[in-house]
Amino acid sequence: MKKKKRKTAAEGYLFVMPATLIVLLVTVYPLVRGILVSFTNTNFLYPQKAKFVGLKNIIDIFKDKEFISALGFTIFFAVSSVVLIYLIGLALALLLNREFKGKGLFRAIMLLPWVIPNVVASNMWLWMLNDQTGMINLTLLKLGIIKEPILFLATPFMAKISTVLVNTWKSFPFMLLVLMAAMQNIPKELYESASMDGANAFQRFKNITLPMIKPVSITSTVLIMIWSFNNFETVFLLTKGGPASATSNISIYMYNSAFFRNQMGYASAIALVMLVFMIVLSSLYQYVLNRKED
Repeated sequence: MKKKKRKTAAEGYLFVMPATLIVLLVTVYPLVRGILVSFTNTNFLYPQKAKFVGLKNIIDIFKDKEFISALGFTIFFAVSSVVLIYLIGLALALLLNREFKGKGLFRAIMLLPWVIPNVVASNMWLWMLNDQTGMINLTLLKLGIIKEPILFLATPFMAKISTVLVNTWKSFPFMLLVLMAAMQNIPKELYESASMDGANAFQRFKNITLPMIKPVSITSTVLIMIWSFNNFETVFLLTKGGPASATSNISIYMYNSAFFRNQMGYASAIALVMLVFMIVLSSLYQYVLNRKED
């Protein structure tokens, strides 16, 4: 009997082994390699001349004004995106949780931003936000709402706002799906009992809906925070970090350091700082929410 169990266990490990090796190759190895490179002065053009420099790269990062500026925009971009995505996702989930005609069609339309590839979506928004031929400016001018085109991507303030709004548009369907699924799992009897006790719609939302979807809300907002913090393609395709580095986030700054300045060691150190920052931020976020719950 024991021999059979051992044989079955061995066969199980054998079947899992290929997938485990692939995961180790594509995730664990690059992570370990990146951490090791971050403690060197590796140059992309002369990798053979790399030397161990210890914590020098990390110390230099926090003295780097460009990095501090990129960190500031990254935090603004991530926090603003999370707030907007959650509020829009929650509002639409509450709407779609009700029965009405055309619900299926409306839900399908709401999911379109999520399924459109980032490159296509970003280029579409580039055209719409163009100050000369963009649909948004042309429409506002014809309606007489504005007298001159808005420079959505040409001024620092508007470029920051535009990148946040595009990221929100692209990501809110994920939040919508998650929250809607959580709401549909709430027993209807709870709402019926609350209504019989005289609770109005807001009280039912506050005391039943929000507490019941809280675990899902925590997980989804942390995921959106991580995705927004690490976002590269949306911002890069829209502004390439401009104008005047106003929308240069950490990912873009790391990319420029690695492939334009050839500072692979420095870029790897930036990636390591990002990793630690996200771990600390996620842990702190969950700790605060769990403490409030207790």
